[in-house]
Parts: sequence; structure tokens; C-alpha cells
Amino acid sequence: MAIFSLFSGSKPRLIQTGPAGRTRTIILDKPMLTIGRGSDADVVVDDAYLAPSHARIERQKDGAFVVRRMGLNPILLGGQPVLQTATLKPGDVLQFGTAVEFQFVTKGPTPTENAKPGAPGDAGAARGTDPAGEKPAKKPLLKNPAFLGAIGVLYLGMMAGVAMTILGSDDEGGNAPSATMIREQAEGITECLTSARRLRARSEASFRGAVAVGTSATPAASYGKLALTDEPADEAGLAAAVAPIADAYRSAALAGLAAEINGNLLTAGRYYRQAYETVPDINCSAAQFVLERKLSVETALAEAAEE
Repeated sequence: MAIFSLFSGSKPRLIQTGPAGRTRTIILDKPMLTIGRGSDADVVVDDAYLAPSHARIERQKDGAFVVRRMGLNPILLGGQPVLQTATLKPGDVLQFGTAVEFQFVTKGPTPTENAKPGAPGDAGAARGTDPAGEKPAKKPLLKNPAFLGAIGVLYLGMMAGVAMTILGSDDEGGNAPSATMIREQAEGITECLTSARRLRARSEASFRGAVAVGTSATPAASYGKLALTDEPADEAGLAAAVAPIADAYRSAALAGLAAEINGNLLTAGRYYRQAYETVPDINCSAAQFVLERKLSVETALAEAAEE
């Protein structure tokens, strides 16, 4: 184990955290590595919010690594959505689903990171003592429970404020965008998919003009892929297949609304675009809603630039 750590510690790698607090190290010693929920992925992550093939890590000719989004699956890099690809820098944190994170690391672990009482040199060991084993090692700030607890309190307070702003944004006339509207749009995605299938049966050309079906790399559970097939045909099965799509749409649209309300228009536009890419059907009211919000924030940005 110590010999393995000595050689692997100098290689670029991903350190996974979550779900349920589990950690593991993935050595990036291949030109390409897939991450997803499917059993055929190189890195299998048991998380319902991940697609079977969610993302791909690719090594470039110059030795750099990029993350590539597979199909329409949402990926956050440093808290910002990845539109298609992004180059990884040491220390970058990738987030998939709701609780899975990968940190990109290029340098070897320090002796403190490897130390564990009774098992020196184990790279997966828990921290607790300094190299001499005489006293507790000082934890990095971002791993200090007290610091993280304080950040957590601040984060929850901030999110509570954002939630109050969103949930309180309904006006009596029902014209202002709100969380209620977004939830209603998400609930209608199953019916949108049924309508898209009917359109495909009537006119393939009209269907292709309305629905972006993606590429062959798009997961089978995506909106476009589901629209291309009649399975599942039963109501319960279709609702179950659409559920993660609706969740992803709702999360992205709510994030866009929160950013818009707080004046972060560029971020709002990116999240609205991400929500549309989750339901890329121009005949669907859910897609129309986020496209209208995206156009609204882009118009506001253009007007601000002219002033």
C-alpha cells in the first residue's frame, strides 16, 4: 500500500466525497474515463441523480484534463454550470447530482494526509496525528469542523433568505415569475413528452424541428431520447422515467430565479439555459417559460450596457 501511494500520489487524480461521507481516490491514468450511475461506467457512483453516463474526464495531448458533459446532464465546476466542456485546474471541485463531489488533484499527498494511528502511509487513512504521532495535527481550514460549521450556518441563512425571496415572489395577479410557477411547469413535463411522441408519430420533420434529441452519447433517460421511443408506454413507468428530468429542470429553473431576483443576471441566464437543455422542446410550456426568463434577463443586461 505504501509503495502504491508513493507512485500514485504523483499522478493526477480525482478525490470523491459523498454520498454518505464516503471517500475514494481515482487515478487518472487513462486517456478517457467515464463517471456515472451505469454499471459500464469507469467510475460507478450509486446516486439516483446521476445519469448512467453522466460525465467524461479526458486527457488532452498537452497533458491537461477536461471534463465533458454527457448529453444534458448538469455538472457544476466551482459552483458554476458546465455548458459543454471545461479545463480542470488543481483544486477544482466538480459536483454531480446533489451530494457527489470530485476534487481534481495533481500533487502528491503530504505526510499528514497519509498518517493514521496504527497504519502509517495509508493514503486512505483518517487524519489525526502529525508525522511524529505526538500531538493532533492541525487540520486545514476547509477541513476544520468548527470552520465548516460556521460556514454551514451562514450558508443555510443565505439559502433561507433566497428561499423566502423566491417563495414570496408570487403576486396576486400571478404575472411575476415564482417558485410556484416553476413547480407547475415541472409537473407538466410528462404531458409534454406524451405530446412530443404524438408529434413524432404525425410528422418526423415537425418533431425534429421542435425537440432537440441530442447525440448518441445522450443518456437514454434524457427528454429527447424518451421522446424518440414509445417505451415506457404505461403512465406509471413514464412518470418514473420523467421524474429525474423534472427534478433537474426544477432545480436549474429555481436557481435561475434566485439569481435573477438577486440581480445576478448572467448567472440567471446560464441556469435558465440549463433548464431548457433539460427539456429541449419548444412546444413544451416548461421550455417556453425558461426561454422567456432567459430572454428577459438578456434584454435587461443589454439595456444596462447601453446606459
